[in-house]
Amino acid sequence: MGRISFDSIASDVRFLNPMKDFAEDVQTLQIRKDPLLGDTSVFNPGLKDKAQIFFGSCDRELIERLVEDTAKTCFFCGEAVHKSTPRFTPDFSSEGRIRVGEALLFPNLFSLGTYHPVIRLCDAHFLELSEFTPDLLQNGFLAARKFIHIAYAKDPEVAYAAVTANYLFPAGASLVHPHLQMIATPVPYSYQARMLKALSSWQEENGTSYFDDLAAEEKGGPRYIGKTGGWQWLTPFSPLGNNEVMAIHDDLGDLDALSDDDLNNLSSGIAKVLAYYETLGHLSYNYALYSVRQGREDGSFRALLKIITRQNLYANYRNDDYFLQKLLQSELIITPPEELAENLRSCFQT
Repeated sequence: MGRISFDSIASDVRFLNPMKDFAEDVQTLQIRKDPLLGDTSVFNPGLKDKAQIFFGSCDRELIERLVEDTAKTCFFCGEAVHKSTPRFTPDFSSEGRIRVGEALLFPNLFSLGTYHPVIRLCDAHFLELSEFTPDLLQNGFLAARKFIHIAYAKDPEVAYAAVTANYLFPAGASLVHPHLQMIATPVPYSYQARMLKALSSWQEENGTSYFDDLAAEEKGGPRYIGKTGGWQWLTPFSPLGNNEVMAIHDDLGDLDALSDDDLNNLSSGIAKVLAYYETLGHLSYNYALYSVRQGREDGSFRALLKIITRQNLYANYRNDDYFLQKLLQSELIITPPEELAENLRSCFQT
């Protein structure tokens, strides 16, 4: 097993603080590096108990008005979803769309990849985070698996996919109605490409899968959460976003190869994480399930899910993605991953 290094650098910041009558104040920052990619994140303990400054509180009256107003013209609601959403050409799907339970998959009007379907997740126009049940989530993944199976058969070049969620406007969604998006392309997009290159190098140098080594290294440690079926759940040492949780499959890297049980166990874990996010006062989130076609890479990849919270929704809310993330490609840690994992463990024991 390759040795994984969890590196961080401490840095003291000194200034005269007007909140302390200009007495000298010292803040010790911690700059963490992702063990695989080297991506950095910054933790200032002084911000740990000041999440309210960054995220605020969801304005429930605003959200109720938003839900009510957008439901009137939502083309994912009721019969409108059948009349107003695109259909696949007959040579791709004879039925035009893919349905699994309430989940309905169809082409995107404005594609961002070779294949870019949208999945209307459920009939409900709005859900609290605790209402994203495992069955509802699984139906979305089952529809995505059906789609990738067809895409593989139609196009041998398609190899790299991601099933993604943007919930509510702070997460980048253009619609309130719960939905997923899926990208499937012949080339991996930037983050996935960097990850695959690093995974391949790790396997070549160590003779083992980095994800296998990571799961083994973290199991029982301060960032390990638990297991649902073949998925190991943990918090990353240097996260990509706020309150990030990740799940790694034990063996498989291809969505098309994941079984119904695999997708059920993945969905069960996501439901637990979302319900916990609700207890923290969050409502908006993103997640991505990364997939690579079997046989296309060297076997070092494992199916990977990453899920994060986003800015809370209130009038004139701030964007939580600014120069640090966009231009320096680093992340601000508000809650230490170790603390997040500790609080989530009890959720995975039920």
